[in-house]
Amino acid sequence: MASEARHYGAYWILAITYFDRSTVDQRLEELATVESNLLATLHPEPRIHS
Repeated sequence: MASEARHYGAYWILAITYFDRSTVDQRLEELATVESNLLATLHPEPRIHS
């Protein structure tokens, strides 16, 4: 989890370096919605990287 947090931080800095924050926030909201929908429809059995 710590590694993922570092990735998020690195990509966040990169994103706001090249795009305004509102654009980055909007895109992250779009991606969160897509990921939420995917997680809600996955097979219920536990799996690695599911």
